[in-house]
This record gives sequence, structure tokens and C-alpha cells, in this order.
Amino acid sequence: MPAVDPGKERNVGIVGHSGVGKTMLLEHILHDAGITKRMGSIEDGNTVTDYLEEEIERKHSITMKLCHVEWRDDRIHFIDHPGYIDFQGEIAASTPLVDGLVILVDAATGVQVGTDIAWKYAEKYNVPRAFFVNKLDREHTDFLSVVADLRETYGKQCVPLVIPIGSGAKLERVVNIFDGDTHDIAEQVEKLKEDMADAVAETDDALMEKYLETGELTPDEFHKGLHDGITAGKIMPIIAGSVGQCLGVDELLDVIAESFPSPLDRHVLVQNGDATQKELLVSRSEPFLAQVFRNVVDPYVGHLTFFRVLTGKLHSDSEFFNVTTGTKERTGKIYLLNGKEQTPVDEVGPGDLAAVTKLKHTFFGDTIGALGCTYQLPPIEMPSSMVKLAIVPKTRSDEDKIGEALHRLAEEDPTFAHYRDDATGEHVIQGTGDLQLEILLARMKRKHNVDVETSVPKVAYLETIKGKAEAQGKHKKQTGGHGQYGDVHLRLKPLGHGAGYEFIDSIVGGVVPKQYIPHIDKGVQEALLKGVISGHRMVDVSVELFFGSFHNVDSSEMAFKIAASMAVQKAAKDARPYLLEPIMEIRVVMPEEYMGDVNGDLNSRRGRIVGMESAGAGRQCIRALVPESEILQYSTELRSITHGRGSYELSPHGYDEVPDHVAKGLIAEYQKARAEGGG
Repeated sequence: MPAVDPGKERNVGIVGHSGVGKTMLLEHILHDAGITKRMGSIEDGNTVTDYLEEEIERKHSITMKLCHVEWRDDRIHFIDHPGYIDFQGEIAASTPLVDGLVILVDAATGVQVGTDIAWKYAEKYNVPRAFFVNKLDREHTDFLSVVADLRETYGKQCVPLVIPIGSGAKLERVVNIFDGDTHDIAEQVEKLKEDMADAVAETDDALMEKYLETGELTPDEFHKGLHDGITAGKIMPIIAGSVGQCLGVDELLDVIAESFPSPLDRHVLVQNGDATQKELLVSRSEPFLAQVFRNVVDPYVGHLTFFRVLTGKLHSDSEFFNVTTGTKERTGKIYLLNGKEQTPVDEVGPGDLAAVTKLKHTFFGDTIGALGCTYQLPPIEMPSSMVKLAIVPKTRSDEDKIGEALHRLAEEDPTFAHYRDDATGEHVIQGTGDLQLEILLARMKRKHNVDVETSVPKVAYLETIKGKAEAQGKHKKQTGGHGQYGDVHLRLKPLGHGAGYEFIDSIVGGVVPKQYIPHIDKGVQEALLKGVISGHRMVDVSVELFFGSFHNVDSSEMAFKIAASMAVQKAAKDARPYLLEPIMEIRVVMPEEYMGDVNGDLNSRRGRIVGMESAGAGRQCIRALVPESEILQYSTELRSITHGRGSYELSPHGYDEVPDHVAKGLIAEYQKARAEGGG
């Protein structure tokens, strides 16, 4: 496949809510371009981009896929994205590296959570975008109603460019309001042209001044302003269509080819080796620079690394330098992809979305460049992974293989992580949603033959004390031969919040020999790990060793360690112990109409509202402090309250005292478990 002039390259993300027709749009584009001989269908499980077993079974996308077509004189690269909120990491990973987004909207439902997510990332990275209103051949659809919904939600810069003639079963065709046959709807079109003229004028101060003075723009001024406005992301054209009837697809491709920016329009900002920022010239003749946005390991395409070329070019079977890891790699074969089909190419240049095989030291987000390169691209920010599950291997065989299997999953999906929680002893996995974790665990079983049981993670409560107390711990045992003897007197008092642990040696006169003091300290710390009322670690305690006794023959390190543990347990029970719970700061973003419901729900979870603010595009943000125990499964609840259009982020805030009625239940549950376990 020959190289393409960067000015003729386009790369576009296809985004939107699940079920709006993204995969089938690409199916039509690939078929019309001659890439495929027959169109597949989601029902038959034979589309180009949904080829994974999980996607065929569930009938929806779960990972991004690459495609490319030649359209007129241009090469257009596409990334097909999943629509479920659980997989928004796929959009987050690629949006910083595409030059345009096409946001599909279902004509029957209008704005949905997937629309919001796509818009959020487009705004974050200032990516030009267009809306494609799909399924206008369905009954009870109204294009202008969807337009009004988009304009109300995202602003008046969203303007119709291609509109339908007819609707539902009577949908005849779609037309461009400027160069299509619109005589049947002339009055409607004139109003739409006025809206478009307003949007065009607002893209440029000189145009706005003339428009205000004369009330009109020349055709040349208008078309140049429209093109420049779309390219700069100041105008978001709305294109009517029906993928099922293949209406609007050519018009969409024309907008992409004619008005979406090329790689030459991109500002490539890098961090130089001396920590200064620099903008690079985009050209095939410049030194190679690219960024990795996905690693893939699957039975169809093997081990592939997806990357976007920002400037320069890379040849197959050549070398490059990974600036992020500081290692040199050899490329192997380079491919352009259409789903799982790989087309080998000799070289790739600015704007190309390509894949390379068998890299050993290159991972998601890495900056790769020509040998000797010191430029570093900004890291790709991923959404926070809020949903957690505790996992336990089902068998010993699963336990032996689980570490490697989880590592492989995390390598492919940067929003997935796993760790051992030291406070609870549980192995915890986390991701962006329940569905994502469910699919990843199913994939782990299928690909790696590792099966686990899951549960809601335990909360890492803490214990501390409010008062002072002292107690003696004496361990005395005679078993024949040498006995065991250790005797300590300890005094406990509370420390300030977050102070941790303090051990004070106040022994005088050698009543406890110095060689036993460290073991007394160790015995105290081990006892504090178990707490006294709930089995959780005790913190913020000062322990003073002020008296004791020993036996010349029977005393030992172990005896004093046991005695110390006995003493601290007794004293802690008399020092008014109480429970602390982890408090999380939550930031919830939702459409304004759900604000009251979200606020009320957070209050019912013992939350304390600390702030409210606008989040743009008709959305509000609520910040609150909420006990972790109350939001372990908040993802599901929030989606129910906001009909899927709410999102949230969590960060640790600290610890607060557990209310008495809650603490009594936790303590009773612990005592019952001990009694049943005989402990």
C-alpha cells in the first residue's frame, strides 16, 4: 500500500452510546469502499470490528478496533469504540491522538450517557467533532427534536448541515442544506441556514463584525468560515442519516475529508530533554515520533501494539527508541488494520494509526521516536477505576496461575488493576465498571484457564482509644525443665489523629532487662494489629512500659512478647476503644435534572455535601464526604438514579469515628464470627 501525503490523511474516532450503530456504520463504509465483499451483521456475529468471542456472544463492542479506507483522494483511519460506560477507557486512550470524532446519536433516544462521555473527551482534548443522527428510518423519530436536544445540551454551535426528507418509513433521502435539492422544505431550510450563519460568524471576529453590520456573508466567506469552524472545533455539524438505508454515509465521509483537520493541522507539543516545552513540525521528513495507545494480545491478531504517528516516518524491520522506558526496540512488521485483517506496509507517516508486532518493552502511553530522541509526549490520562471486587482462586491450580493471568489483563487494559490489600488481606481487582470486570474475569477463565470467586471487598476499619488505662500482663508457665516467665506493666493513652504508634521505655532499675525491651515492643505491635473490639488494627496509641519483673532462668524473648500482648489487650479494653471508618471524597457529575436525587441519595448514605458547581453542558458536580462502606457498590446505584448519565470519582479523605449504632452492628458481627470459629 503506497504512502499518502499527510495532508490527505484523516483519523477519526467513532463514538456514541451502545447500540446507536457505530459498528454497522463502519460495516457500510468498508463495504462501499470495496474492503469487504459482503456486509456482516451484529446478529450473525460476522462484522469486521466485533470479532472477539465476548463481542459475538454479547452482541456489542468491548474494545477499540482500527479500520481504514480510501475515500476519493484521502485515506481515512477509523477507530471503532465501545459504547458502554464501563469501557470509556477505550475512548480516553485514543481521543488525545485522533484529529476528529464522529458522535453517533440514536434518533429515537437523543442524548444518552455515551453521547455525554464522547462529548466530555472531545472537550477535554479540543477535538473537532460531528454528530451523525442515525436510524431516522425508524418510526416515531424526529430529526429536529434531536437537533434541539443536542443544541440545548451542548450549545448552539451544534448545527444541522445534512437534513432528512421524510421520516420513519417515509424517509426518502438526506440533503445538504447548501447544495442539495431542498425546494420541498425551503422555509425550514432558510431557518437552518440562519442558524448556521450565526454559528459561522461567531468563529471569527472579522466575520462577526461584518455579519452584524450587513446581516449577511458572501458565499466564499460563508463556506470558508464553515470549513474553518469545523476544522477548529468551533462548529459541530449535525448530519442526518440511516445506516440501515445507507443514507448520510457519503455526506459524513465528505465532511470528514473536506473539513476535519489533517495531521498537518495538529500542534505536536513535547517536553524536551531539558524540561522545556517545544512544538514540533509535522512532516514526513522530520525525525520519527509516535505514541502507543493500546496493546493487544488475542488469538486472532497476536501480540500487537497500536500507535499514532505524530511526525516523521517509521519503516518495517527498523529500529526505534522508546523514550519512556529508555530502551531500543526493533519494529518487526508494521500493519494497517481492518479489524483482525492485517495489511503489511513498508512505512507509516504522520496521521497513520498502525500496529506493530512482537515488541518486548513498549507499553500503553509510551513515547517512541527515532534513535536518540529525547522528546516526551504528555501521558494519556485514563478514567479512575472506581469499581472493586475481592477475588479468591477456586483451586490450587488457579492460585498458581492467577498472578500471570491478571498481569496479562492489566497489560491490555490500562483501566484494570489488581493488588493485595494489606489492611484486609484480600486480593482486589478494580476497573471502571461491573460489566468490564465481569468480561475480564470471563476472559481470564477462557484464555488463561484461571477461575475465581468474587465478593464485595471488606472495608479497612481501624480501632483507637479515647481514654487512658494501664494493665499488667504476666505469662508464667511451667512445663518441665525450663519454664516461661515474662511480666510487664503497660500504660496506654491516645495520640493525635494520624500520629500512628509510639512506644516509650520507662523502665528503671533493670526490673526488665534491656534485651527483652524490643520483644515487648514487638508483642505490643502484633497485638495492636488485631485490635480488641472488631479485629481491625488499632492506631494512634502511645504505649509506655513502666514496670515489670523477670526470672533468671525462665524468662525469654517469647515470654515477654506474649506478656506484652496480654497487657495491651487488657489495657485497650479499659481505654474506651472505638471504631474509625475510611471516608472518601466523592465527586459526582450528572445532568442538572438529577441533582436533587443524587444529593438526597448521598445524604442517605451518611454523606456530607461540601460543594456544588457547574460542570458545563447542562451538568452539575456535587462534592461530598461519604463513608467508604456506603459506596462500595455506588456505580450501580448512580446509574440507576441518573439513567446511566452520571459518573463519579473517589479519593481517600481520612478516617472518622463510626456512629454508635453502626459500630454496635460491626462489633456484634465480629464477636459472632469469633464464637462460631471458636476463636
